[in-house]
Amino acid sequence: MLNLTERALNKAKELISQENEPNLALRVFVIPSGCCGLDFGLEITNEFDSSDNFIDINGLKVVVDDFSYPFIENAEIDFVEREGMGYFIINSNFNKGCGCSNGQCECNKEENYEEECGCGNEKECGCGGSCACNN
Repeated sequence: MLNLTERALNKAKELISQENEPNLALRVFVIPSGCCGLDFGLEITNEFDSSDNFIDINGLKVVVDDFSYPFIENAEIDFVEREGMGYFIINSNFNKGCGCSNGQCECNKEENYEEECGCGNEKECGCGGSCACNN
């Protein structure tokens, strides 16, 4: 279950209320990046499709697409203010221990996917991403 700290929940509700648009939700998503890595993101949206899952967290509508759901399922979202700026932080249990070295794609420490990356040729790594080495 996705969790938001009280600070993150209050800030997300505040941001949505300022938009003055109906049917808004907080979208949480992941984007494949780098060598089998993932970037986590948030946005306020009123655009939804059939692959979206809706979660109500204390009155906040949160939407997560099918691809992103397994990666954020047990994540915690927090909100931190520093030097007058605010940042949402997503802490996930997803193991990002995956990277390219010597033209090999290695995902997680328990599993080795030793497919050659081909230095520019993308290949599936087996951990949901693709590998493109810059050797």
